[in-house]
Amino acid sequence: MPEKVPTNETPSRTIRKFNPGTFQSDAEVVRQFVVRKRELELVLEVLRGNINSPSCQHVLVIGPRGRGKTMLLARVGAELRLNSTLSGHLFPVRFTEESLEIFTLSDFWIEAIFHLAIASAKSNPKFSKELRATHSALTARWRDTNIEESARAAVLAAADRLDQKLVLMVENLQALCGEDEDFSWKLRQTLQSDPQIMLLGTATSRFKGLDDARQPFFEQFRIVDLEPLDNDSCRRLWTMASGDRQTNREIKPLQILTGGNPRLLIIVATFSRHRSLRQLLEDLVALIDEHTDYFRNHLEGFAKTERRVYLAVIDLWQPSSAREIATRSRMGIRKVSALIGRLVKRGAVLVEGIGRKRRYTAAERLYSIYYKLRRERDEADLIRNLIRFMAVFYRGGELADMARRWRIEAAESSAIREGLERALATDGIPDLQMEVAKELFSKGVAHGRRGEADLELAAYGELVGRYGESELADLQVPVAKALFNKALTHSRRGEADLELAAYGELVGRYGESELADLQVPVAKALFNKALTHSQRGEADLELAAYGELVGRYGDSELADLQALLARALLNKGDRQAMIGRAGEAMRTSQELDRRFGATIMGEPDGTRLWRWRARLLKTHVLFLQGEHPAALDAFQSVCAMFIVGNEMMVSEMLWRVPILIAAGASKNGLIQALSANSNTAAALAPLIVALRLLAGESVRASEEVRQVADDVRDDIEEALRGVAAQAARKGDG
Repeated sequence: MPEKVPTNETPSRTIRKFNPGTFQSDAEVVRQFVVRKRELELVLEVLRGNINSPSCQHVLVIGPRGRGKTMLLARVGAELRLNSTLSGHLFPVRFTEESLEIFTLSDFWIEAIFHLAIASAKSNPKFSKELRATHSALTARWRDTNIEESARAAVLAAADRLDQKLVLMVENLQALCGEDEDFSWKLRQTLQSDPQIMLLGTATSRFKGLDDARQPFFEQFRIVDLEPLDNDSCRRLWTMASGDRQTNREIKPLQILTGGNPRLLIIVATFSRHRSLRQLLEDLVALIDEHTDYFRNHLEGFAKTERRVYLAVIDLWQPSSAREIATRSRMGIRKVSALIGRLVKRGAVLVEGIGRKRRYTAAERLYSIYYKLRRERDEADLIRNLIRFMAVFYRGGELADMARRWRIEAAESSAIREGLERALATDGIPDLQMEVAKELFSKGVAHGRRGEADLELAAYGELVGRYGESELADLQVPVAKALFNKALTHSRRGEADLELAAYGELVGRYGESELADLQVPVAKALFNKALTHSQRGEADLELAAYGELVGRYGDSELADLQALLARALLNKGDRQAMIGRAGEAMRTSQELDRRFGATIMGEPDGTRLWRWRARLLKTHVLFLQGEHPAALDAFQSVCAMFIVGNEMMVSEMLWRVPILIAAGASKNGLIQALSANSNTAAALAPLIVALRLLAGESVRASEEVRQVADDVRDDIEEALRGVAAQAARKGDG
């Protein structure tokens, strides 16, 4: 589960997804502004420089919808009010996000008066009332030919009255200035000639004139581009919005799926508070369903022909050329090119590359996912496969193969208590002894849960000291489990020698017992003992522990022991392969297949899973032996047996592929085997793309798949470096 972040905030705090700052205090805006700190400082730097300057530098913040433009303006406004140095010189006047009533420059100045009245209402109610009266009077004179000059003069007079420079915060400036050059030239003239006015605007894209020396706004603004949030910024925003702390790796799938879009990340965070990553990704479909109106309204906001082109872009789900978009939308290339230009201008579509290499993608990635989930089943499966893969890959160690990387942990105290309660009713065992044993074991578990390791060890030690020599089976069981828990506590403290001694004592005392309740802790002790030797680099001792486990309980029919034996054989074969004992590893893989490939295990898809693991181990051994054709045949059978949706198989494959490459497998051979079965290929698409990238191919895929694949490739390269370093150390030794 995600870690809860301590906070003094009330659970009812308001997170604004679409209108940050609306009905929020300045303090709340400051508290929620956890990203875009660099961009904030850039804007404030310009505004500070304007205070004593005879002419003002103006700022334009550019970014597609949802990138945080409105929140940045809200935060600037809060700073201008809260900062004593700035508040005496600059007065923020924030327009609404959609200035729907502005058609002419006179409308612009009249709206400025309206919002100035609102902004001054709390600090100067009398002045605010006068401004409202001025606004009403000017509105009534809309037919006057000099209305524009009168409105502009009223704004400048208000600035003189306040003895402050006005910072006009205007959003979607491209909608006001993009087409009307007369509007733009007049506004530029005011901005250049009246130092009482500075403009802090936003735009969804670089509109006409910003880069053209013949246009009104050429070099008029300091441009601040809002790039997608990086992984660390997504993590900080997620923590603020959800109250849950994730690692950078855990947050990466959300950064990928939202494209680093703050608004979409906030939507996901507020929907998914306190869910684990796995739950969150599984619930993504529900999230999209819950916000259907939001996604649908976005699509309906386009004109019909624009929507047709936009749907082609999100359906292609990868960077696409104008010709590919035209083919998908069944429209002429010239018309499509023009419409793409309009979509780019609106900030709905992003462009990368230049000239004929230009490629276009949706600015907000979740729209592609929404559309595919709604459109048809096969397309939805692509999304679900990607989400499953991400859930496995980005959970890292949490989803590593249990047989290979997870230590067997202690039983819950409730299970021990139940056994002790049953023992109390057994004839021939003094009730007092059982009560004492029960109390000591419970004390040890309780101390362990509270992190009181010394007291925990003391309780277990007293239990073993009192009853360790007892021949009564029902007293031997708590002693055995106390020794097991004692070993685990030493393990957590990094006391490997004491841990191994406790396991050794447990095996020495009860290794020959035929009682199932004692065989299970002995087997777990041998398994954990092998893991500890593995961590210490003691391969021979590790293999000896696995061998002892298989030798003692290989014929047992207990389900708990069968699962442990299977894991032990798999680990044993892996270790044998790693240290160059290929022949022994082959025999172990065959034993694993023989013993458990036809047995129903206590795990999902048990029979198929263990046969699959045995063949994956066999593939590794064959590559080590230089039997490449046979190894590829074995790997093809592994791919054919892959169960779509089985997280353990995905984790195993991710762990094993770098090992196969290090053993001599060709990347192209692995790619062909993984791609041969369409279901397997779909489920492991990022892995296949990663291998193709490693093979030097130029790969086109959706941005989501490509980013995951980049991370998979990095992990494979890191694993290969680790294998090479290990081999080098072995050679030096």
